[in-house]
Amino acid sequence: MSIANQHIVTNPCLDANVSLGIDEACFSIVNEYHTPIVLYSYPSECYLCKSVLQGYLPEQKNTTLVIPTKYPLHIFYEDAQLSQFCHTTYNFKEHGSYGWNISKEQPCSEIYTIHEPVNSYLPIFAAFMVYVLLMILCATFKIIIRVIKGKLSPDNVHDDLDRLQEAETSNPIIGTNRSSTRIRSVDTFRGIAILLMIFVNNHGGEYVFFNHSMWNGLTVADLVLPWFAWIMGLSITISKRSEFRVSSSRKKIILRCLQRAFILVLLGLMLNSIHSKSLKDLRFPGVLQLLAISYFICATIETIFMKIHSQDDLLQFGRFTILRDILSNWAQWLIILAIVATHTLITFLLPVPNCPRGYLGPGGYSHFGQFQNCTGGAVGYIDRLVFGSHMYSKTHNPVYGTILPHDPEGIMNTMSIILVVYLGVHAGKILLLYYQCNARVVRWLLWSGVTGIIAGVLCNFDKESGVIPVSKKMMSLSFVLTVSCFAFLLYTILHFFVDYKQYWSGAPFIYAGLNPITLYIGHTITMGLFPWAWKLMHPTHWSVLAMNLWTTTLWGIIAYWLYWKDIIISI
Repeated sequence: MSIANQHIVTNPCLDANVSLGIDEACFSIVNEYHTPIVLYSYPSECYLCKSVLQGYLPEQKNTTLVIPTKYPLHIFYEDAQLSQFCHTTYNFKEHGSYGWNISKEQPCSEIYTIHEPVNSYLPIFAAFMVYVLLMILCATFKIIIRVIKGKLSPDNVHDDLDRLQEAETSNPIIGTNRSSTRIRSVDTFRGIAILLMIFVNNHGGEYVFFNHSMWNGLTVADLVLPWFAWIMGLSITISKRSEFRVSSSRKKIILRCLQRAFILVLLGLMLNSIHSKSLKDLRFPGVLQLLAISYFICATIETIFMKIHSQDDLLQFGRFTILRDILSNWAQWLIILAIVATHTLITFLLPVPNCPRGYLGPGGYSHFGQFQNCTGGAVGYIDRLVFGSHMYSKTHNPVYGTILPHDPEGIMNTMSIILVVYLGVHAGKILLLYYQCNARVVRWLLWSGVTGIIAGVLCNFDKESGVIPVSKKMMSLSFVLTVSCFAFLLYTILHFFVDYKQYWSGAPFIYAGLNPITLYIGHTITMGLFPWAWKLMHPTHWSVLAMNLWTTTLWGIIAYWLYWKDIIISI
């Protein structure tokens, strides 16, 4: 987030022919001292950050800088004798112009606005209104078509109302041939995750909350991969139960799981090769690899211990029947908790050279630069030790400066995501074991509350404090519990409105949920290519958001075409 020297080449604040970029503003500092002043700054997002030298402000002059506006900026200065200084934090807004007059008489004067900033959130509001209007028009069009076809007669209206009040044991399905046994809420959830993933992978309009957090914290972008893993776990329960009905051979089912995991790993390596110059720097970890390994482990555990006939549980547990979904799977839970415990012990007890034990930070400027070479602590150390050059190689963090390589889908993070997948597996067991909607909803909400509370206790309900901070980069325990909390909550809402009440068909997300891997691979290969995307000469939030929404919408249209053609590509 350095602001130094940005005005040397072409300063948009001093040249009317040059426009400010996304998340930039002008800052004019009038130095009324008779000596030069040293200016420092760091974004407030940077936790316990080491200040960065921004430059020298000449005496008795006005210096205009281009500054970033993504996060509030902490700035301070010192004079040559270190006798005068001022610390202040200000939330600069995009394309605004600000001034700051500093002198011996007023060393800490207030920053003032010269020209008002633009409303950078107006594009989001406009896009939201456009999509709402399109949904209304689409719904109106469907009603008109039904009226024309005579399907809204009084008898049919009563039939529709009756269907909304049908037995709670129903799980509505999509009415195509190949997808005729699929549960709507599952595909809707999966579709939300994959379309949101496509949107944020294409930069999400360059908004902070649509991009991954710099280290600790939680944004919308941080939810999509864990949500996809969670719903994959729920699907494991459904698919394995179906496979047991066809074949009782657990060995064959495990071999099919291994085959699917192998194909996903291979596809992941193929996608990674797009950004590799040679095999020497081919990245081994990746999104599909993480999903493949966590899928195989959870699916194998479930295949080994799944009870084919679970009706006897009602008599087996007596007064604890209300907990039969947990008690009947005690062996699986012991294994999962053992994995979680192992991950936690390694994270906090493994000695890392020249680093404190249990360090979870990014290194770089964090902790005042004391642990610059400790990025990721034990998690990052293991990945660098095992993968070497075959891992995520970006070392520049916009907030924390230069950090060591670390992989967000590395060994320890894959180990951590297993808990998310298995929580999805358990959500699927609740779906299959309990037939009344109320019983399902109550249990999912309880799981949402419990995981959320535990996560809050671990992080002290703050992204930077607590025993285990919330960190997507590290896939920390508090993070996986937090995203699981939201996953339980979202699926509960979808199940109630899509499956039970049938107020919503799940469209358009339900179509994307039928071919999620196809859409993920497709959008990765075509990223940046026309007609999905194009080069922008002068990018703004308006233009980038419009292009990113077009990219996501186009893949939604492709998903609907595959659904219309009854094409479901599964691995």
